[in-house]
Amino acid sequence: MALTFLPQNPLEGSAMASIVLIFSLYLTIAFLVVIIAQILGLRRSPPPFLSLKAKSLRKKRFSGVNFASGGSGLLDITGKTSLSLMKFGTPEKTPLAAPSVNQKNVVSLTEQIQQFATVKRNLTAIKGGRRVTKKSLFFISIGSNDLFEYYHSNSSIPKEEFLTSLLLAYENHLKNLIDLGARKFGIISVAPIGCCPSQRIHNTTSGCLEDLNDLAVAFHARLDALMFKMSSECKDIKYALGNAFEMTINVIQNPLPFNFTQVEAACCGAGKLNGESFCSPYANLCLNRDNYLFWDLYHPTQAASKLAAVTLFNGGPQFVTPINFAQLAMA
Repeated sequence: MALTFLPQNPLEGSAMASIVLIFSLYLTIAFLVVIIAQILGLRRSPPPFLSLKAKSLRKKRFSGVNFASGGSGLLDITGKTSLSLMKFGTPEKTPLAAPSVNQKNVVSLTEQIQQFATVKRNLTAIKGGRRVTKKSLFFISIGSNDLFEYYHSNSSIPKEEFLTSLLLAYENHLKNLIDLGARKFGIISVAPIGCCPSQRIHNTTSGCLEDLNDLAVAFHARLDALMFKMSSECKDIKYALGNAFEMTINVIQNPLPFNFTQVEAACCGAGKLNGESFCSPYANLCLNRDNYLFWDLYHPTQAASKLAAVTLFNGGPQFVTPINFAQLAMA
């Protein structure tokens, strides 16, 4: 999960506050933030919140803040539950949805929003409230980790009940951001997470885990309805909803026009589809990562992330509705 504060809107040439909330297993967090910052005309991606110094907020060209925390989700407990994952055939206890993350260091979305509230208070004291909140952009992509952990925990909670609780949490987070002044949201739904290499290896045919993908589709449908509902209740809310599922499936089913020759295996890893271990100095490494959809068993390559960012900003209604992210920035 990434929460990034971008204080200016180069597209309009006027001061603005811009929040970027990004997390998806299919969108490399750090690289996607860099791309979004570049598209918005910023010279560099925002620095981490924990590295922020008071003098940074006083800079005329304040570049923003990144609150990223890998492994987090909509639920506070997400990313803090150990599940067994196979590495080179040896079970290891690790957070399945974000396996490379130290559970103790996962910052929940609730805490990230609290961190932003602190930054906003400090900026308000320095620059004034209207300059901080006017024309703010909030880019949010979250939910993959929640779905992963639910699916692999063999929970007794019915699917519909779990999705209802997940979207209720989403609504509460959005309301908290609205209370902090948010009015413009760029939302990214969950990609077909059943198609990443770490999940394909559990299918005897190396195909996608359709039950996991079905959760992602159901999540998007509910998120679509939630955004429509909230924009109807609060007339000054504007939003763009990126359909990460359709964006990714489109590439998987028709990869060559996008210069991808491998959409099942990871570029770096070990075992079947390079999906049984994380990338390391001892792992297998492909010759050309730009031809691969996946970098490792969970995450995409830079080429895939760049394609995702460009599609979110310039894509048509098949992938982004009711407007795309570029139109949202200008709204």
